[in-house]
Amino acid sequence: MFNLKTLLLLSVLPLAYLIYHLVGFENGINAYVHKIKILKKQQIDQEELIKEINYYKAKILLLKENDINIDFLEEKSYELGESPKNAFTVKIK
Repeated sequence: MFNLKTLLLLSVLPLAYLIYHLVGFENGINAYVHKIKILKKQQIDQEELIKEINYYKAKILLLKENDINIDFLEEKSYELGESPKNAFTVKIK
């Protein structure tokens, strides 16, 4: 009977050790779930930043040196209050 108890104890200890490390926070399942949450949040942030970058790239393209978009400049002058309300822009080539 003593040998059976010893055998059970010796087989339970490694199993308990394995379960502890599988569930443990640094390297176990909890860490995996936590890292997946962080990854999803960072992917959402990255998508938002890409949208913002594309928005500003489109605005920059409207101000190219060779082909300036007059309508865009006129809108910005109204927004900044630099242009009178009844004014309009004439482009002379």
